[in-house]
Amino acid sequence: MDNRKIIISSYLLSSMVAWFLSRSFVVWLSTTVYEIRRLPGLKIGLELVPAIAALVVFMVLLRHPKVNTVMEEVILELKKVTWPSKNDVMKSTWVVLVCIVIISLILAGFDVMWGKVIGYLLS
Repeated sequence: MDNRKIIISSYLLSSMVAWFLSRSFVVWLSTTVYEIRRLPGLKIGLELVPAIAALVVFMVLLRHPKVNTVMEEVILELKKVTWPSKNDVMKSTWVVLVCIVIISLILAGFDVMWGKVIGYLLS
């Protein structure tokens, strides 16, 4: 039953994203297209259309058997993953940061060198 809570939470999050995107689109559409701005009941539509879109996304995800099966399998696979320890993550992060600094310095050196070469050739 624990998996079901995770699945429903992900469906709720998906419906919130659908609400946000559809509301942004409806607001953009109502401010861009003049004919839409003149429609009666526009303020109700600005709130009703995104709410309906979010509800439809949630219900489709909740009732679709293939989506539920995939979500169950994803959760089962994620439980099998061996996650690195905090110490391993910190060491890997430091290695990445040091490599980024070294590569940045090398690229900056090449940039300065090629800038001087091009400046010398153009003058």
